[in-house]
Amino acid sequence: MANKILVSGYYGYNNIGDEAILKGLVDGISEISDAEIVVLSKNPDWTTEKYGVKAVNRSKITDIIKNISSTDMLLSGGGSLLQDVSSSKSILYYLGILKLAQLMRKKTFIYSQGIGPIRRTFNRFLTRKILNKVDYLNVRDRQSEAYLRDLNVKRDVQVTTDTVFGIKKPSLDKGREVLDGLGVRKDAVNVGMIVMNWKNSGERTINEFIKTIELIKSEKDVNIILIPFFYHLDLKIETEIYDKIKDKYENIYLADHYLHVNEYLSLIGNLDICVSMRLHGLIFSTLMGVYPIGISYDPKIDGFMKELDRVQNHYVQNFKSDELAKEILQSIEDRDELKKEISGYLLKFVERTKEHNQKVLEVLNTEHGKS
Repeated sequence: MANKILVSGYYGYNNIGDEAILKGLVDGISEISDAEIVVLSKNPDWTTEKYGVKAVNRSKITDIIKNISSTDMLLSGGGSLLQDVSSSKSILYYLGILKLAQLMRKKTFIYSQGIGPIRRTFNRFLTRKILNKVDYLNVRDRQSEAYLRDLNVKRDVQVTTDTVFGIKKPSLDKGREVLDGLGVRKDAVNVGMIVMNWKNSGERTINEFIKTIELIKSEKDVNIILIPFFYHLDLKIETEIYDKIKDKYENIYLADHYLHVNEYLSLIGNLDICVSMRLHGLIFSTLMGVYPIGISYDPKIDGFMKELDRVQNHYVQNFKSDELAKEILQSIEDRDELKKEISGYLLKFVERTKEHNQKVLEVLNTEHGKS
């Protein structure tokens, strides 16, 4: 009988970054193992349809307990599950799932996670206590490893990268179809912008992006393409930006089609530069060989940029349109060289995903407590 892996994460909410994480996880593990993968999901039927794996309701405690009791390993990840910036409910949920699995004497694996920030004393205590008892710890960046050490987690930690780098790159055809459908001209540089409304920064974000676009258009006649990632949330703020500037300049576009993982990857692969407030916009860009420029609202973005050996310069609360526009314009000039630079990092990231998937197989096949 095949082993069973129960996956706990932020799945079934239609956040394209987390859905890409799940695709990378399912593709990567399935390639080397015949283990049955079961996903805790907000929308089990949709998850099953999209990924071809069994899924159960992540909010139904009876389903959770039943599936933990019948699993061989609880895999927690990927993504930024263990943080309490958004709320304490989230971190307590994921730690609770881990603790339940430990109480039932199941193997537990922290998979390709970004750790922190964890601000509340009780949450830090609980995280330290539970993570010191997991069978294996794998994080997606060096910053997360340092954070675990700061928490006094004493287990060995494997540092690899985001599981999305395990996805096989799709062709650019679907993305080209999307751009053609929007009427995007083919003889100009494509600059993508992924914008989110972070807490109380929405109005400022809209104003600074509009000024940035104005500065870019005053220097170069490029295509500006607004791309919503967490579809309904990002579409709202991007529509506000689009409506305020579409009549002032030509070649401003809003990609308001609903897309899934491979379609988003294909679309981003058709860009030259991608400016993103979302981590997975930066990761998708890197995977598709497109130069990413980040605007950070969270240390996970700083951590990824550090993996690219870059200093994060723009932050949601204080980024300035003139500085952002200057970097975009310079990146357009240097885009061929920057694309070569990105391809070097991509090779390294792809190899790292193989490392953490191989470790999943190793721990799965090891007697419990001896991994």
